[in-house]
Amino acid sequence: MEASPRISVLVPVYNHGLTVGRVVHESRRAFPVIAVDDGSTDQTPAILARAAGITVVTLADNRGKAAALRAGFARAEEMGFTHVITLDADGQHPPAALAEFAATCRQQPEAFVIGVRDLKAAGAPFARRFSNALSTFWFKFETGVRLSDTQCGYRVYPLAAVKCLVVESDRYAFELEIMVKAAWAGIPLRSQPVQADYAAATSRLSHFHPIRDFVRVFRAHTRLSAQALFVPAAQRRSSGAGVGRVH
Repeated sequence: MEASPRISVLVPVYNHGLTVGRVVHESRRAFPVIAVDDGSTDQTPAILARAAGITVVTLADNRGKAAALRAGFARAEEMGFTHVITLDADGQHPPAALAEFAATCRQQPEAFVIGVRDLKAAGAPFARRFSNALSTFWFKFETGVRLSDTQCGYRVYPLAAVKCLVVESDRYAFELEIMVKAAWAGIPLRSQPVQADYAAATSRLSHFHPIRDFVRVFRAHTRLSAQALFVPAAQRRSSGAGVGRVH
């Protein structure tokens, strides 16, 4: 009988002192929490130091979300976890949904579980909705997989699969490319509906820059689309996966 997934919550955080305390407090009621402080300069380090029952990984300088995720993946594996549920520190998503993500993970432990928001109903800014819609279009072109939200940070990552995917992008584009490479490798992608709160001022504290980070994501899509067009599927599958490698 296959062992049940060992799940941890991974919270990457950068200058979210107004919200991270509540996020980690509510999350640790469900699962062990690993918070990765990506070089915060506000009250975040002090808040995490006071938070009971969590593991804190500190990056000396701000290196972006990809670096924070990689550091969290590594620590989770060191601690014996097989899966992590990533949850943004800005309070946009309810930690109460962790149980639903975990249930989907247990049903299909080999899958990436991707949070899907209704951005229009949630009142997301137009720039965020436009960026997500464009990214979703290109993701379908690159993979053939229909996924209505490619930018949600609420996800389940199976760590064994993460180790085997060769990902070149950094910062926010990392989350896009790892899904594309997973699809190319034949790893299932499961959608999980999740609420998003854009009403509170603190829920808009995302560090996604609508121009700079959109350009990074666009460059990643350009490269991945070219590979989808000109590289045979079998070659994409083999070149996108390695043994114990995440770039």
